[in-house]
Amino acid sequence: MRRYGGVAVLVVLASLLTRPAARAALHHPDEPMAVPVSAQGVPEPLPFSEFARRRLVLMNAGNPDWPLERPNPNDPQKMVRSDRGVLKDRIDRRLKVPQRTQEENVALAVDLLRFRKADDADGTLVGRQRQGYLGNVTLAHIAAAQPSPSDPKVLDWARAYNLLTIANEETPPKSLPGLTAQQLAWQLKLNNGVLLKLFRLRMEEARSRPTPENELPDAIFPVNFAQVADGALVPAERAKLPPDALATVQQLVLWFPHDTRLYWLLAEVYAARGEFAAAERIMNECVSSLAYSNRKVLMAHREAVVKAAKEKGPTNPEELLPAASDAPATDPPPEVPFTLGAVWVYFGVVGLVALFALVRKLTKKPPTNNRPRVG
Repeated sequence: MRRYGGVAVLVVLASLLTRPAARAALHHPDEPMAVPVSAQGVPEPLPFSEFARRRLVLMNAGNPDWPLERPNPNDPQKMVRSDRGVLKDRIDRRLKVPQRTQEENVALAVDLLRFRKADDADGTLVGRQRQGYLGNVTLAHIAAAQPSPSDPKVLDWARAYNLLTIANEETPPKSLPGLTAQQLAWQLKLNNGVLLKLFRLRMEEARSRPTPENELPDAIFPVNFAQVADGALVPAERAKLPPDALATVQQLVLWFPHDTRLYWLLAEVYAARGEFAAAERIMNECVSSLAYSNRKVLMAHREAVVKAAKEKGPTNPEELLPAASDAPATDPPPEVPFTLGAVWVYFGVVGLVALFALVRKLTKKPPTNNRPRVG
């Protein structure tokens, strides 16, 4: 059993960070994933730990180097399907279904997009299935993951913008499985507002090709994120953020979990709210493992955020701790670019003590009068 001690440590870490959940990057008929919206129609941002967990699952599932199997946290000598493996199995099952409906092919396309197979996702919708609201909005998300035919170095934002425009002109569904009426209404509002604006901004930038060093967060809000003081936006700029800014950017990041620039924008919104620990965690990840260390504004603001986080501490420390799960972990802990450094942010002294106690129990030799279990 000792030979699996290191693996057990990693699995324990993963079980604290991840648990089964709906994981769609856009609407999935079987697994809708959306930021909560109250009965009054007000979007409510996810607690940071829950948001981080969902994004981590999406990132793992979309990592082509991620293993399809992982050690079982309850018995490291046995293997179970990882989150990416579960996704692949679902794709394989859907591919065997004959004469799929549009809803079934949308689900398959979303799974393939999540699996980082955008071209295969595009080819899944055929004929009239490419029409209507669901067809066009799904194709818009797919286009935002495909290279532009005119310049393979940038994504096809022009096609994404055109398809989303068409989707917005279609009669929207009255309901979608798993979404409340309020969630659906808010997402339709995003499609007509910030998402369409994001696609337009990216389309225009793709034509001008600004230098990465001078890049700013996406200007979906009328805010100058370079105007900061003590780690946060100056009051005049902060007042320009809408009340649902955090929920909005959380939803965008969960729709596009591999988009580092949107992730940076989320850090800026957290910093504007005075939630410096969350902002620092995201900025550190952007700089250390997501190739954004050459953005001058990000580096300057990160320095101020780190200082503010040290002086003021997190607004709500418990929100940075991942909720423990009584279910097996869905994925092992992140590898590069999702380093263990991101994991240790979650843990304080109490977490380390509990972890070592559990590892000691797992690696403890059985009594000599019992034969080792073979599993």
